[in-house]
Amino acid sequence: MPEKEKGSGAPSTSGKEEKGDKEIQIRLKTELTEYSVEDTPFSVPFSIDPKGLNSLVKNLLASSCDSVPEFDWICYNDLVRGKLSEHLASREDVSTESVLVLEYVEKCSAPAPDTVANHDDWVSSCRLNGDLVLTGCYDNTVNIWSTQGEKKLVIPGHEGPVKAVDWIECTDRGGIFVSASHDQKLNIYTWNRQQNSIENINTCKGHERSVECVSVSPNKKHFISGSFDSMVKVWGATPSSQDDPSENNDGDGSQEAKKPRPSASKPVTRTPLQTLAGHKEAVSGVAWRSNEELVSVSWDHTVKIWELELGGLKSELVANKALFSVAVGGESGQQLLVGGAERSIRMYDPKAGNDVKAAFTAHTGWVTAGSWAPASPQHFVSASHDSSLRVWDVRSNTTPLYEMTGHSDKILACHWLNQFIVSGGADNQLKFYKMAELK
Repeated sequence: MPEKEKGSGAPSTSGKEEKGDKEIQIRLKTELTEYSVEDTPFSVPFSIDPKGLNSLVKNLLASSCDSVPEFDWICYNDLVRGKLSEHLASREDVSTESVLVLEYVEKCSAPAPDTVANHDDWVSSCRLNGDLVLTGCYDNTVNIWSTQGEKKLVIPGHEGPVKAVDWIECTDRGGIFVSASHDQKLNIYTWNRQQNSIENINTCKGHERSVECVSVSPNKKHFISGSFDSMVKVWGATPSSQDDPSENNDGDGSQEAKKPRPSASKPVTRTPLQTLAGHKEAVSGVAWRSNEELVSVSWDHTVKIWELELGGLKSELVANKALFSVAVGGESGQQLLVGGAERSIRMYDPKAGNDVKAAFTAHTGWVTAGSWAPASPQHFVSASHDSSLRVWDVRSNTTPLYEMTGHSDKILACHWLNQFIVSGGADNQLKFYKMAELK
């Protein structure tokens, strides 16, 4: 079974009062103004379930709305999947005299498995852009796929497993992208869509160990990389067929003019614009908060926020175990999703201090990746060594909206863009799921 609604197998009472059933007072809350109801307590059976709650709201809205959708229900930061009494069974602070606040959100359709793209080795990274997907593979290749699962091109440009990829530009004419590898290098490629031809314009050298992660800035002028050498490095993202001036120093401090490279020659070597030192172990995830501010996570248990202009550390958050991934988004576009060896996804809001804003705890293995929904600040997807993808609403900390179990081995990467979620893993597969519009 490729996907399932988490916890949906609970029995239904359809809101009917069972014999001897007690009643409880509830208030109904929603951010969906067109489906809001009067803020007044209602008495309902303690055994009411989501089906019964939906019927209640539909009856209340019958005179004002022609069509009312199905809703998911949230109580005490967790989705209600069965009877309300079962949902509250472990809470000692709730009695039949309590007035519960139940929040309802429009129910989203389950992710639909779409297609599978097979690779020759582990799929370490995946990035969507328009109708294309870029993947990195442990067979030392970068791959371009269509969102229909058609293989466009295999690029054997590295001497070690490709650990991360990201798009710099993608148009009808082709694309520019960067790849990071265990061979300690990052390559910048240009791809001609019409001719389906590739050129390795630049090779970026500076790291002393495997390069684990890469991220391109929102304005596409820079990208950052993190490595097992514990360093974060900042690079220029514009492809250049001219020598890096730092490579042309004549030894007395002066620099020769840039020299265009001959056509069909080896890629021009680039060196980093900045090196940000501060982590004590491998840097496993990087992302941008703005064009001037970036974030990195490490096996040293820390989240570090850096200012590009100052070239230094702005703030630091400390976790309990090694961290593997970070994604920026959510409300105001500045919240951090951090995954790691704690088997949970932690959400931080750096503006609100160092405390964890929420922890999402359904995974049973290390959390390797997370990706915010592109059109909703309330939703994200996570990937784990437990071979599952989970779609979350940030208002529910323990129960995800959906769990996708199509992979047969640990998942290493995921990305959500437009109507697609893609994931890659140690089963050598890139999987595509289609998502309906979120509200």
